[in-house]
Amino acid sequence: MKRALVYFLGTILIATIITAHAKTIVVNTVNNADFSAGQTNLVYALQILADGDTINFAIPGAGVRTIDTPADGYPLITKNNIIIDGYSQQQVGSSATPNTASLHDTNNAHLMICLSSTNGNALSMYSAVTNFAKIDYPNLGFGDSEQAILGFFRATNVWIKGLAFLAAPQTATSQSPNPSQNLCKSICFAVDAPDVSNLACQDFHVSGCWFGVEPTTRQVAFMSDGVTVASPAICVATYGTGTNGTPGFPNIETMPGPGTIGVAAGSANPRAEFNVFVTGYGFDSQGGPLRVSGNFWGVLPDGTTLADISVLNGGAQEGDAFVEFGGSHDILIGTDGDGVNDADEGNLFGAYASGGVDVYFYGSQGTTVIAGNTFGVDIHGVSFGVGQITKLVHHFNRDNGQVRFGSDFNGVSDALEANTVVDSTLFDSDSGQTTKAHWVSVRGNSFVNSSAPSFTRPPIGDGQSSVEGLDTYTNFIDISGVNGTLDIIPVVGTGTSTTSLTGTCGKRASLSMRVVIDLYEADTTSGVPPQGKKWLGRFLENSAADSNPAEGAFTFNIASLGIAHGTPVTIAATYIIDGPTITLASHAAGNTTVTMTGGHAALRYLWGIDHYRRLHLRCDHG
Repeated sequence: MKRALVYFLGTILIATIITAHAKTIVVNTVNNADFSAGQTNLVYALQILADGDTINFAIPGAGVRTIDTPADGYPLITKNNIIIDGYSQQQVGSSATPNTASLHDTNNAHLMICLSSTNGNALSMYSAVTNFAKIDYPNLGFGDSEQAILGFFRATNVWIKGLAFLAAPQTATSQSPNPSQNLCKSICFAVDAPDVSNLACQDFHVSGCWFGVEPTTRQVAFMSDGVTVASPAICVATYGTGTNGTPGFPNIETMPGPGTIGVAAGSANPRAEFNVFVTGYGFDSQGGPLRVSGNFWGVLPDGTTLADISVLNGGAQEGDAFVEFGGSHDILIGTDGDGVNDADEGNLFGAYASGGVDVYFYGSQGTTVIAGNTFGVDIHGVSFGVGQITKLVHHFNRDNGQVRFGSDFNGVSDALEANTVVDSTLFDSDSGQTTKAHWVSVRGNSFVNSSAPSFTRPPIGDGQSSVEGLDTYTNFIDISGVNGTLDIIPVVGTGTSTTSLTGTCGKRASLSMRVVIDLYEADTTSGVPPQGKKWLGRFLENSAADSNPAEGAFTFNIASLGIAHGTPVTIAATYIIDGPTITLASHAAGNTTVTMTGGHAALRYLWGIDHYRRLHLRCDHG
């Protein structure tokens, strides 16, 4: 008890000291070589930075104030609880204002501080970290060829907001002088080795920033050649660091996070936190929890102009994806569905005329929620019209974690959790699903002119072979009936009318499962697989509302839905393994909260798989 009490008092004392000495440092010049009296440049501001400090800007002169990166970059940032605030620029003729518009309107922010590495300068992360720590890390997540405008190490609770970032995609330092071998990663978060400390850049936050957008014209920024996009090779990067070699210490890797790109959970001003990315590679990450909410990806601030990196510069700057996760966990892309700011937490993903990827996984992806986003359409819901070639999720592994794409239908923000998907291919996965321990839930979304490639079903396909997902479905559906594998296809019955929905679906593999039938207005795009463009309602087979008691068959009264005569409809059957229901984790102040109610304690028995199948009978009988 004594030792615990002493530690507690010591923690309070230290926190008090930090708070008492926290200061605001005001950068008042763009000249990083000017250290004369009365001048505070960004280099000096970072040199004198202490825990709890804020860096503000008050640079005289009209218009956007551009600060060029010095040779070998800015000082490595190692302090905790700091803020670098571009919105603080409030000078006559150059006052910054945050965005106030919704995700479905033009971003109206005015950014007046631009950090630029278009001069080819940057910070080599490995040398910066090892020089600071006086340790030659053998397994640091960054090498010297990975070069930052702003580099962080060990720093906890860092918030970067309201800045424009421009960069040469390939930069150079004295440690790695050949640009062709280097990548500019404008913001880097490096974590310490687990046998040195547990400091892992926890709770980083990047919000209200623009990457690759010229802040004055609000258009795509180019280098002096007029061809190369002035955007870093990767906008934000954070990777794990392996053991430093301490004898007898387990060979483990410390992963970064939690971290937020865009709107933080429970934000007091969510629209001010929208980021805009013109990039081939926006967020490259490991660790977790990780939150990507409230961002434009590959779309200019007007919300309607595509900044297609597969076409710009001949596609030479296209990277892996807008966002990438490797060995990550507790991933949120979009809306958290907690009833707070849910309408302002989705992402708007552009499209690729020459092919590209929105979300990329390598390694396991842990628990993932993708909700409330729009893919392939602008702020008005209009398709970018570049064709059905955008990969929505690439290298998705169904034998890792649990994935919800769309609504959880828990009664809170269900409609806002739906994704809108147009002109896309879905769930390009590495392998089929071999057990019921992992699941994909795809419900309540809008799909138009989309498909799924072979070996990746669900959610679109007929399930009649291994290529179409049969091996996956046998974990949830009994295919031993008289009709063989055909039993797994949900079919809208001939008795369907505007007041009654009849049909059949696969029989449950076990009576512990439940089958939910979701009804959608059908996408009528010629030649595409059956899919739903508007969710209409959900029904539980073999419930009191089902007047057909037969297993794998149903009849529901749908009069209350008000479906118009002649409306084409489609259905999806979701097989749910009874267990706990989960409310998405919330991430705040370094804490992760998951709410579970009912069922078994094991998360592995959560949900099954969604299946979109053949249908296309019109409600024209009544």
